[in-house]
Amino acid sequence: MTLRCIDVHAHYLYPGDPPPGTPAQNFKVSPMPEWTPDRAIQFMNTHGVDVQMLSVPTELTPAQARRMNEYGAELVRSHPRRFGLLAALPLGDVEAAWAEIDHAFGALKADGVILLTNYQGHYLGDEKFRRIFAELNRRGAAAFVHPTTPAGYECVACGRPGPLIEFPFDTCRSVTDMLYAGVFRDFPDINFILSHAGGALPSLAPRIASIGTRDWVTRTADLTQQSILKYLRNLYFDTAIAGTAASIKPVLELTGPDHIVFGTDFPPASEEVIADNIAAFGALDCLSEPDKKQVYANGWKLFPNVAQRAGGEM
Repeated sequence: MTLRCIDVHAHYLYPGDPPPGTPAQNFKVSPMPEWTPDRAIQFMNTHGVDVQMLSVPTELTPAQARRMNEYGAELVRSHPRRFGLLAALPLGDVEAAWAEIDHAFGALKADGVILLTNYQGHYLGDEKFRRIFAELNRRGAAAFVHPTTPAGYECVACGRPGPLIEFPFDTCRSVTDMLYAGVFRDFPDINFILSHAGGALPSLAPRIASIGTRDWVTRTADLTQQSILKYLRNLYFDTAIAGTAASIKPVLELTGPDHIVFGTDFPPASEEVIADNIAAFGALDCLSEPDKKQVYANGWKLFPNVAQRAGGEM
């Protein structure tokens, strides 16, 4: 069997847990409908997806992260050809997150991790996370970066839910913080995957590389226009809610088709939005048909154990 498509951006719920998203976050109702593995598999069969990488896109306590990771590993054991696990790390407690890395990759055989753009207002360039990145780098891990609401959200959201405008900006904010903190320089063996085609980052990348290296910007001497673009070019960008030319063309200005991966954001994005996004991606004229097929398959090289379980040929 030749592997066709891996979906790097899919979420799941623990049985019986209420869906996330509250009126305090400007949601009228939760964007996360009821989730079951059978429904996820039905969705994959409908859209020609071989495997979904499951993740939890909200901040969790250590106990919650352990419970979700245990359940995710159970799902992978039950459906090894259809699911992979991106383990949640409770980075609000760095010591607990360190322990969870060992448990996730050891006992649970996780395929990678999910990181949020900030934890209680601490962005991923924060010095306290370097120990975590050092361990992920040692393991050559894949790290899926998913946005969340920023600190001061109530001041900048304009009364709208985070996924509308703030999520794309928080991805850009956190990646820029990592860039200036030297995360990409110091931990080159982590494969970072950015949600939603990197949000605002690809469009702002030339600006960051240009004025971001002026004398009035605090930075290390090695951070030049060329090195900034090199670090950003090595990131991976998923197509979830970002399959149109407005999202993909800026990514192609920054990197090549080999660094674009397929994602759906199932189920929060809704099947209607996902179907429209897949259709928009299929209609793109800025990618050749072979390149589009490659995008659907690019994620396999980031998750070789998943490909092996799926029993296909990369």
